Amino acid sequence: MPKSREISNDPSKNKALIEALIFASRGITLEQLAQVSGIDKEEVGRIVEELIEEYKKPIHGVELKEIEGFFRFYTKSDFSDWISKVARKRHLGSLTPAQLEIAIFLAVKKGATKFEIDSMRGRDSANLLRQLLSSGVIKRRKVGRGYVYSLTETFKDESMIEELIRQAGGASFEALLATVNEETTSTNAGESQVRVASDPITESSISNLSEGQTEDRNLEPEEESR
Repeated sequence: MPKSREISNDPSKNKALIEALIFASRGITLEQLAQVSGIDKEEVGRIVEELIEEYKKPIHGVELKEIEGFFRFYTKSDFSDWISKVARKRHLGSLTPAQLEIAIFLAVKKGATKFEIDSMRGRDSANLLRQLLSSGVIKRRKVGRGYVYSLTETFKDESMIEELIRQAGGASFEALLATVNEETTSTNAGESQVRVASDPITESSISNLSEGQTEDRNLEPEEESR
């Protein structure tokens, strides 16, 4: 990858670059923005804060939010009724309670082995994991003799599960499960948001992302070392 550099001494152009990188990503950190743009991290932080305030204005239909250290653009909830007509949404209510339990666990943990998932539930989860893999809710990657499961980016985008967890603050896992279950049964769909972005920045272009962790789509049962 060619070494990045600051494209201009013009602050407005640097701001436009940061805005474009955030828009094009599935979520990007300050460190990644600084690395890709070649702009000093402190300056990137200042630009991002400026963009956050700018997009709060009512003349914009989207807003810039930080979730778990990643910055992304979302449509404002005021327009969710219209947005839902053109953007695909996956409501968490489409999952069974057992599937939802695993999804929330993975959203909190960011990744877990089958043994960890089974331990959390107190029972075998092989069939549930196969269902979630085949429906595109989760993915898995080979690590040693076993697999690490995590939510797919598509599911996180469509369900906004991470945003619900962020709003719940430091609640316990049981409280989070109850909160999300309540959200899925609520008839007030106007609070949902849709991510606004095009294709993500190529992961290989960001050196501090994990390497050698390929996604596995084989749905056969795993033989996992405990």
